[in-house]
Amino acid sequence: MTITEEKMIKIAKKSLGLTITDSFNDGCDLYCYNESTVDGYDVWVLAHSMSNININENVYYYESDLASAIMEEIQYNGGSETLLHMDEYLWDDLYMDDQMLEHFGEIIDDIIEGNEEEGYGLTPAEIQELKEEYGLDAEEIEETVS
Repeated sequence: MTITEEKMIKIAKKSLGLTITDSFNDGCDLYCYNESTVDGYDVWVLAHSMSNININENVYYYESDLASAIMEEIQYNGGSETLLHMDEYLWDDLYMDDQMLEHFGEIIDDIIEGNEEEGYGLTPAEIQELKEEYGLDAEEIEETVS
């Protein structure tokens, strides 16, 4: 495969309008971080504001539910720019790259069609490879190239 997973992840983030920062500041649209309870348990927080945390809605006991909740919040933003606070270790722990690759596969038609307009930077060879990889038939291929 000539297109790298790194490039697919970058395109998926761009299509979502997602920027990630590990800087704690008040300018983020979404915050995701780990906290410890007083008795030593790890919990994860996913919130739109650092000053308005609701335990019932923003705190996760199980890390496994968090990745899909993050994707839901990002996608709920409707492609608008989303600045997400999350450190790279938590990103890796939650397998967020896998979430990005899954999203890439789900919107492959839109990516191919919007390649030039959105500035994804896919080469013709990469586009052909993606069409073959994701099983776009000849009619679909013709439509996206025209």
